[in-house]
Amino acid sequence: MELSYGTTTLSFQPDPGVAWRTLPEEELGAAAAAGPEILRNAIAMLLGQMEEGGAAAGESLLLVVPDHTRRCRLDEVLGLLLPGLETRLSLRVRILVANGSHVLQPEPLVRELIGAEIYDRYPVNQHDCREGKQLAQIGTTTAGTPVIVNRTALEVDWIVTVGGILFHYFAGFGGGPKMLLPGIAGEETIRINHRRTLDPVTGQFHPDCREGNIETNPVYLDLAEIVRLFPAALSLQLVLSPQGEIAAAAAGPILPVQRELLPLVRRFYTLPIGERADVVIASAGGHPADVNLIQSHKSIHHAYQAVKSGGTVIVLAECSEGVGSAAFMDYFTGASAAEMGRELLANYLINGHTALTLKSKCEGARIILVSALPPELVRRTGMVPATSLAEAWQLARPELPAGATGLILPGAARYLPISQS
Repeated sequence: MELSYGTTTLSFQPDPGVAWRTLPEEELGAAAAAGPEILRNAIAMLLGQMEEGGAAAGESLLLVVPDHTRRCRLDEVLGLLLPGLETRLSLRVRILVANGSHVLQPEPLVRELIGAEIYDRYPVNQHDCREGKQLAQIGTTTAGTPVIVNRTALEVDWIVTVGGILFHYFAGFGGGPKMLLPGIAGEETIRINHRRTLDPVTGQFHPDCREGNIETNPVYLDLAEIVRLFPAALSLQLVLSPQGEIAAAAAGPILPVQRELLPLVRRFYTLPIGERADVVIASAGGHPADVNLIQSHKSIHHAYQAVKSGGTVIVLAECSEGVGSAAFMDYFTGASAAEMGRELLANYLINGHTALTLKSKCEGARIILVSALPPELVRRTGMVPATSLAEAWQLARPELPAGATGLILPGAARYLPISQS
């Protein structure tokens, strides 16, 4: 079988000595993909809501859109949305790429993301959370997080966020209010919000910071408060089918629209697996899901949910752009996860929680990473480096018990495994 790796694939011949299952056995939700028509209906709803809200010709609109790690068929969406904004409402449109804490991307990549014709026609900027001149504080959440955002959002008459929704490993779900925080927030706002992933008593990962939970999730509850500071902000939110087609789209206020679409996300991307396996082979799904180590961690996280305690995980993630954070590797000093957690409580920096949970996983299972990262860097995290899938299997096979069970997850970045154990 072929498993995605970056922009290519790697071949794997399942060992007959292992009882394998490949999940999902078939891609879910194929019949639900509705494409352009459902998108046009949602856009019509959005334009109608703006008209009812008093949108007038010549007013300014900021479209907040996701970066290249959050694909949602953006060029197609904008190709249908922008003509309506122009011809029906006659608004002056600017586009802001919601990078959150991610590094700025080269212009050609952003141009491809937006669509060449649109990029050349409209003002397009990337949010830089570390550029103080771009930022202004507009309030504080009830938990005490200072809300610092891109100034552009304060200089326009209208804001519309555009993005897709998937599970998110610590905020519950992506999209929705995350397009504003961390999407266009300042570094300090993101840092303080993300620090809420830590249990303030134990220093370990907070048990309520998990996929699918927004009701008691301290990170989500904190970041969702940004919506009250932008009461007129609207959104166009989508769910893609596992085949990458637009399956659902809805428009309106950010939080209600997100909640409206969550059942479909759960239906498409929850993966019942029965019993956990002795060995899991997981592909992140290729680019952009495996563009760097921090993005690839989401696939490692999902694969870990499917393996027995002390079992073996093999993850295919090219990481063509390296780690994804200049400071991430500084957390890996050889300390245990418990020691790392105590240090993070005292001195938390962005992505510290991801380092902590990766360290915890490496203490609970043997994780072999097939990537283009330097082997010494991979070892430093606690993972075992491999340069090929064949090498990874040679490392994994001797450690497996007789009658071992195995799971193959070709799309680990998307699917949340749910086990009986």
